[in-house]
Amino acid sequence: MLLALVVPVNIMMALDKNSFALAAPRIGHALGLDYVQISTVIASLTWSYAVMQLPSGWLVSRIGPHRALGVACLLWSAVTMAMPQASGFASFLAFRIAMGAFQAPDWSASVSAVHDWFAPARRSRGNAVLLGCLYIGSASAGPITTQAVTAIGWRHALVAFGAIGVALSLLWLLLYRDGPHRGDRASPPRLTAPIAAALLRSPRFWAIGAFYLCVLSVQSFYHVTLPHYLMSARHLSYASMGWVFALPWLCLYASVIVSGLASDLILRRTGSVFASRAVFGAAGAVLSAVTLEAATLCTGTAAAVTCLCAALAALGMCQVSIWSLAQGLTRRYVGIVVGWAGFCGNVAAGIVPIVTSWMLAQGIGWSAALAVPCLLGVLGAVFCLVAGRHGQPLDADLF
Repeated sequence: MLLALVVPVNIMMALDKNSFALAAPRIGHALGLDYVQISTVIASLTWSYAVMQLPSGWLVSRIGPHRALGVACLLWSAVTMAMPQASGFASFLAFRIAMGAFQAPDWSASVSAVHDWFAPARRSRGNAVLLGCLYIGSASAGPITTQAVTAIGWRHALVAFGAIGVALSLLWLLLYRDGPHRGDRASPPRLTAPIAAALLRSPRFWAIGAFYLCVLSVQSFYHVTLPHYLMSARHLSYASMGWVFALPWLCLYASVIVSGLASDLILRRTGSVFASRAVFGAAGAVLSAVTLEAATLCTGTAAAVTCLCAALAALGMCQVSIWSLAQGLTRRYVGIVVGWAGFCGNVAAGIVPIVTSWMLAQGIGWSAALAVPCLLGVLGAVFCLVAGRHGQPLDADLF
């Protein structure tokens, strides 16, 4: 029952998050918004999403996933339904910022629901399903959104997506019940002055945040800029763009599964956390940056799309590594480290695409414009190696 409820909610969340970017070519044309304005509106969701990460985690721990996820889904779906009422840049910006704030509890609440319903030995499977929902939702958003916009227009498409989300939120509120393991949840540890000081003094703590900032600098290209790139640089039709948009996300979904198995295999064979997590993640960051830049240099569309798929798939190695490194930094304060990484990453996802769009508006070519996230990807490899330096958990001597 849990997966029957949480899977469609998370797929819908990912679809709602990407639907505006995919409808943006039609929205910009209808309302006279230029590409920099459209990119700013798309990226603005991550501003509020980043700021609300830690408050949302606290809210979920206080009221539980039943009310937190149900109300959050209801609110962000209502915003999606209301978005067609926007008449220009400022009103669209306000709607997107509100959507980001309301979507912030989704991941914390979903992970908490898996904790409550899955025994410890089976929780990794539940978490894998959740992560897959995000990528499947992003992949399906491409063809679903472009076909819906073509058939009924972008305004009706957004209303339809919002209405489906409202229905799912009501089903969640009516049918979800607390799982048998909710009573197992330990009270969250208090952040004492000694552990706060230890975190702030740790180069690994700062490196984890910087690494994820670099990772999402590259990944934000696929959320925000990819539809425009496919239509303007590769001259795909609007309908074709939606199908091609899905391909890199499907590759990322497969990559996360394969990368998790490969990283664990390296750990079993070498016994080295540094090799299996840090070197593995750093290799993914470099490979992603190089292949993304290579996509801009390809003369053929098929070769460019292949490079785009390889670049996002390589980020699967980074996604697997970052959370393992965060879990290894402390024993009881993983949530704080994860929240810190999420904040840094989403700040980058809200800024880098705007910088890219501004460079394109100044007449700078795609290769030079994408050099910014690509260089950050290479820099991320350095931060990953720093984050993976051997050392016992920072709070090991406090317990």
